[in-house]
Amino acid sequence: MSFPRVIKMTVLVLSASLIADAQLTPQQREEDFKAIVSRYARMYAPANWKQQALGVNLFDLTKWMPRVRAARTDREYFKVVTEYVASFQDGHSRFETRSTFVAAAQIAVDIYDDKVLLEAWDRAEYPAREYDWRVGDELVRLDGKPVEELIREFGKDIGFGNQKAARRLAAQRLVIRVQAVMPNAPDTPETSEAVFRNQAGDLKTYTLKWIKQGTPIENMSPLPSPFTLNSERDPLEVIRKLQNWRWEPDKPASIKKPTLPERQQWGGTQYLQQQGRLPVFNAPPGWRLRLGAGPNDVFVSGTYTYEGKRMGLIRIADFDPPSRVDAVRQMEAEIAFFKANTDGLVVDLMGNAGGDCIGLDYAKLLIPERFWFFGAQVLANRYWLYEAESALQAAIANDAEPWVIETIAFYADEIRNALKGNRAMTGSIPACQPTQSAQPAAPTFEHDPARAADGTLLAYDKPVIFLVDEFSASFGDVFPGMMQDNRRGLIVGTRTAGLGGAVISSDAGFYGEGKASVTISMVVRRQDMVTTEFPTAPYIENIGVRPDRELDYMTRENLLRGGTPFVQAFSRILAEQIDRIR
Repeated sequence: MSFPRVIKMTVLVLSASLIADAQLTPQQREEDFKAIVSRYARMYAPANWKQQALGVNLFDLTKWMPRVRAARTDREYFKVVTEYVASFQDGHSRFETRSTFVAAAQIAVDIYDDKVLLEAWDRAEYPAREYDWRVGDELVRLDGKPVEELIREFGKDIGFGNQKAARRLAAQRLVIRVQAVMPNAPDTPETSEAVFRNQAGDLKTYTLKWIKQGTPIENMSPLPSPFTLNSERDPLEVIRKLQNWRWEPDKPASIKKPTLPERQQWGGTQYLQQQGRLPVFNAPPGWRLRLGAGPNDVFVSGTYTYEGKRMGLIRIADFDPPSRVDAVRQMEAEIAFFKANTDGLVVDLMGNAGGDCIGLDYAKLLIPERFWFFGAQVLANRYWLYEAESALQAAIANDAEPWVIETIAFYADEIRNALKGNRAMTGSIPACQPTQSAQPAAPTFEHDPARAADGTLLAYDKPVIFLVDEFSASFGDVFPGMMQDNRRGLIVGTRTAGLGGAVISSDAGFYGEGKASVTISMVVRRQDMVTTEFPTAPYIENIGVRPDRELDYMTRENLLRGGTPFVQAFSRILAEQIDRIR
């Protein structure tokens, strides 16, 4: 695939310098908040959907402005902004402060069977002679408060339409607190009193040790700092902005979630664990690792046998690989192997935080017939029209390839027509084209499966199931949705996150120097989805992808047994699919 020319430019952004660590004035906070709200009013694509589906009106500031005016400190003000954006119930859109402060208790907890259970801990910090913990012990109280009360309190800062995912995120913030998304994180004490219920039912109190790093934000100076920005203008930049389906978890890379060594049973475990790409469950019995042990491996893959059937398994941890060429090449090689050596395939998308259109390249290797891939509705405003028309002019002026010009012109026409029709959103626009196509073409909904030069089918043509959970987010939502829309295998697990749009991030406000991420499009499926919770609509936003077979990993039994019941259950489902075609 050839790439468009890049136009280089340097932009100098000027502003006043930091003067002192002083509070913002009430007027500055009010102006700052209005600037943030204005950005969402201009750029937030799901605004009408949120009103219709959730009764959330982001333009109604009746309860927010009094809180902004009443804020006594800058941190109180940031808490108001965080809660305002979280009220959208949109995991893509959130407000962040520019703080590096993190407090970590060096333990890991999560919600299993609706209880906060201990998963792992740093044994150097918590020696066995003082901490007789066992995996599965229940955290009951923290610093004198019931954990459910803290989960409700922390949940106010979490904008997630999938309430199960929101509760799990709030539970994780019990022990890892990042000020960028938790304005009050610096209030974390040096130690905490934690009450656990062990598996015999006895309550016991322990001291948690908080390790803190980074500089907390207490107050802001009145004006932001100056900075210079060097940038390169890609003619397709406007399109790429609309192809960013990623969810950013709030745990910084420098904080590692403790993991007990007995959970590392996949082979090549040190590298896999460091990369955070392991499946949540232990390897199936008889597991034979293929990919995952090497530093350039994009996937975890291998084979095992279940009831005499040869099973393949490949984990796609995200759709944002370091090398797109390597990713597609590895996927092609694995699919070729699986076609020749397995009876069925498991594709693990649990916890997949998304990415972009490389997922279409993967789909071409998993769907053995012509298929439909998703569309997107784009917010029709002058910003996007200007971006598209400017990109089109640049592409023409720099003699870009015809497909580049045609693609940008297509998007510009759709936005222009929506504005002329006084419509808030464009119609559904084909969102992706293969990233590794030898001959890129204009956007289309219809795609052919991967074939060799001689016409031989390369796509996997045997039974397949796709594992999902409430943290399969953004493109991790979209991909299983497309498999379901094309009736390519069963979706197995729990309802996905429901983050159904592209997202961009930028500075937010002037005085507060914050950062806001904004959902700028709406993913559209092939047909309307009928649910009991939401209006019938073709969207993934909030609705998520509903599994064909419900299977919840988050049970105490799975935690204590390394996911063995879960592995047996999904292997049984795949075995049934294999039997159906024999």
